[in-house]
Amino acid sequence: MKPRALILCADGSEEMEIVIPMNMLRRGGVEVTLASLAPGMISGARSIVLQPDAVLDESMTADALILPGGLPGVEHFLRNELVLRLVKRHYEKGAWVCAICAAPLVLEQAGILEDVTAFTSHPGVEERFHARLLHKYSQDRVVVSGPVITSRAPGTAFEFSAAILARLQGDNVVETVRRNVLYPCD
Repeated sequence: MKPRALILCADGSEEMEIVIPMNMLRRGGVEVTLASLAPGMISGARSIVLQPDAVLDESMTADALILPGGLPGVEHFLRNELVLRLVKRHYEKGAWVCAICAAPLVLEQAGILEDVTAFTSHPGVEERFHARLLHKYSQDRVVVSGPVITSRAPGTAFEFSAAILARLQGDNVVETVRRNVLYPCD
């Protein structure tokens, strides 16, 4: 059975942080669902319109739950109790919980950053994390701590996606996908 990934999206989500993971994971044989907070198309942070596969609901589960950054998309996630419940539930069942850019703020609000040894985010939101967590804050482009994967920005979306794919499908699949998309460029 193929591993499954659930990527959340809302109006104002960062498009690159949706499309790059979706593309890389699908190339790597992962079944990916893009789920929005409301029916219909979403307009991303740069006004690119995307068509989600489904509307987020309580019954959705996956081997990896992925939250893109972008504002105001992350603000929508922070105000959505279903998103917070799904983040916590996926973490508690041992699924990969992945957040990039400003989305690690959602992980904090769901209470799971307390358990990690390190995390990262977009530098522009670093000051929004509670002071008790800042000793765990890393400048690394991608941080893996237990079942939590965090990353910094659209420019790290390929590395973020490769880290997720490696956990779901293994390093050999990651190398195949990297060669096919010419990433990294050496």
